[in-house]
Amino acid sequence: MKKILSFMVVLVLLLSACTLTIPELFDVRIVKTEFQDIDHLAVYLRNAGEGYFITVGEYSFDCSYLEDEPDILACLGPGFDPGEDQVLKIFEDENGTKPLKELTFVVPEIPEGMRDSDSDGVPDVDDQCPTDPDKDQPGKCGCGKADLDSDADGTPDCLDDYPEDPTRTNSDGDGEGDPAGDPADGNDADGDGIADSQDECPDDPEKSEPGVCGCGIPDTDEDEDGIVDCEDICPIAYSDLIGDPCDPDEDNDGYNDGADQCPFNPDKHEPGACGCDGDDTDTDGDGTPDCEDLCPNDPNKTEPGKCGCGKKDKDSDGDGVADCKDKCPSDPNDPYGDPCDHDEDGDGFSDFIDDCPFDPLKKHPGVCGCGVPDEDTDGDGVKDCIDPCPTEPNDPVGDPCCCHDEDGDGWDDWVDECPWDPGKQFPGVCGCCCPDTDSDGDGTPDCIDDCPMDPGKIEPGVCGCGTADVDTDGDTVLDCVDACPGVPGSPPSGCP
Repeated sequence: MKKILSFMVVLVLLLSACTLTIPELFDVRIVKTEFQDIDHLAVYLRNAGEGYFITVGEYSFDCSYLEDEPDILACLGPGFDPGEDQVLKIFEDENGTKPLKELTFVVPEIPEGMRDSDSDGVPDVDDQCPTDPDKDQPGKCGCGKADLDSDADGTPDCLDDYPEDPTRTNSDGDGEGDPAGDPADGNDADGDGIADSQDECPDDPEKSEPGVCGCGIPDTDEDEDGIVDCEDICPIAYSDLIGDPCDPDEDNDGYNDGADQCPFNPDKHEPGACGCDGDDTDTDGDGTPDCEDLCPNDPNKTEPGKCGCGKKDKDSDGDGVADCKDKCPSDPNDPYGDPCDHDEDGDGFSDFIDDCPFDPLKKHPGVCGCGVPDEDTDGDGVKDCIDPCPTEPNDPVGDPCCCHDEDGDGWDDWVDECPWDPGKQFPGVCGCCCPDTDSDGDGTPDCIDDCPMDPGKIEPGVCGCGTADVDTDGDTVLDCVDACPGVPGSPPSGCP
């Protein structure tokens, strides 16, 4: 509590030492909205301050303090349709993209004296034809009908059976026509100056047409709200669009429905953090209302976290385990066995660097893994854990554990380069499995001798195996193909 008080004192001193042209916005609110005229809406803000850029919809509003109420900022901008939901946004400046504050409100109804239903420039209160943009008085033809006189005979077309003939009008319907410029000569039961034949309300001197309410009932609008009395639920009071149209303040909180963002909650006139139906109470005073606070009675937490409300999520040893769930809160937990015993196998290596924390003989798994020694009993380079004959050196040929002379030639597989050929220890010229026999004794083994039975040749040549390739008469034609082998001749026969 002392720290909080000290912080508040420092904050007050800082604020006192600085002249702020733009106040904080935490308590800004709309206190009233109203039309200044038919085309301009005014929004009044408390605790807003000057210097901000304020918009409603897509329009910017010009703001200044009221002379008689310097704490009220009046913002003026274009009008909107009554009953519309609008949002007032407050930006730090005109280049801002993210509003500092948003306030919603309902556009109020247009005051009686300003309402102009037909937009003809004449307020409804002074307009005898409030829904006819071309007329503000009924004239002879009534609202909604032009007093046009095509033939200029003094009788408007709406009463003239001969609108193109200036000599006749027949306003009384007798078929004879009236002299140009003379009043109608027919019956006028209600004495309103309109012949009964042209009068849709012949017994109502105030009306020549039924209008909205019908003959005999005036189309008056006592409260000038644009709804005639015969259809108006509250004919002597201006109607609003929220709840009871005759009750301007549904919740009786002193804020009219048009300016009240929570018109049905007498305790709130703006939604706040919890909405119109919610209570913005902050039980623990941590700045987060209970409706958003998962720990409403804990001023230090808004969520339960790891330890729950009322307990700090402190991790004294920084091991990622909160003290409330840590068996050794002042000593970082290790991941093996007892989190507080950092050498489970007692081999002198901390569990944090021991890859075999439960094997006192090994720090790393090696070939055989933790718990199995990496021994090689027969010294053959193959660890016992994967050696099929761990007590006898493995034979590199065939069965590694027995029969170390696979071909039975008396030579051990370790020194026998042809371990599967009982006739050879070394591959020789012909390789394992093929004997190096020289049948004709010419020094060339049969496996590479194309004439294995001819000691004079290893290739057939021209004359073939068994016949020498000789040229007795020296004429370049071998004897085996020379027709005259003893007489020098010429190819190809070898004869002279």
